[in-house]
Amino acid sequence: MQASNLDIVKLNNLKLSAKIISEQLKQGIHLGKRVGAGSEFEQYRYYEPGDDPKRIDWKYFSRSGKYMIKESQAESHLHITLMLDLSGSMNYEENGIRRLDYAKNLLASIAYLAHLQGDSLSFFTFHEGVLTKKVAPSPKSFQRILFYLESEKASGSWPVSKQSFPAMKSKQKELIILVSDFLQKDNEWVEIVEEMKHPQKEIVLFQLLGKQEKEFDMKGSFIFKDLESDREITLDGAAAKKDYNEAISGYLSSLREAFHQPNIHLMQETIDEPIVSVVSKFLSKRSFT
Repeated sequence: MQASNLDIVKLNNLKLSAKIISEQLKQGIHLGKRVGAGSEFEQYRYYEPGDDPKRIDWKYFSRSGKYMIKESQAESHLHITLMLDLSGSMNYEENGIRRLDYAKNLLASIAYLAHLQGDSLSFFTFHEGVLTKKVAPSPKSFQRILFYLESEKASGSWPVSKQSFPAMKSKQKELIILVSDFLQKDNEWVEIVEEMKHPQKEIVLFQLLGKQEKEFDMKGSFIFKDLESDREITLDGAAAKKDYNEAISGYLSSLREAFHQPNIHLMQETIDEPIVSVVSKFLSKRSFT
């Protein structure tokens, strides 16, 4: 029997939640594979300057006159950078599930799978214009990530003005996983992702929204509160429905277009979607190299 998101969140124990989710996955736990030297042959590729000449298949050369290298599929040991948005809007709650709690359990589950695989991990948070490195790669990274995730709180807003973060400009090969609602006043989140980009990096963006945030369908008079500014407005649900749904649909479409780039993958999910299903989708759709 699959544990519901509400059951997972109510456990209030990220390590246990991550173990339960990993046990529910009915597939391999590898986040990625690389092609390199190994025992199991996969394919040929042309020799390039800088390659070890010992890897040239001389028998193939004798038949074809081409300098080719054998490659094999081997398990990877990736560096995985986990990033969490701690803006106030992450406190949004729907049907008893808070976006921030969903995000924490999602990151904990991915971190657990990476830990089992032997990948190195680091952890950053975005909060009120500051990017903070909470956990650096070490043998105890997984435990430290869980420690920080347990206590993280969301508040405030992200500045509209363009920010610059040297820590995001590394050129090392890594898989970056950023979890946010990606709700923005201007173009701030798109600019942040643009700054991360590098040919050596694979970037996965989890956009977590409530069902009512993606498609508002409630009748009656409501008080809407901005979780970042505490500003409140009263609106009639039926009157606001058409304009809101057109606006959010346009925004989500524009976000998909902005992130439709090589090595950037946007996963737009709702917080009623079982976490195990989202992790499974992430694992099955991606083969990071």
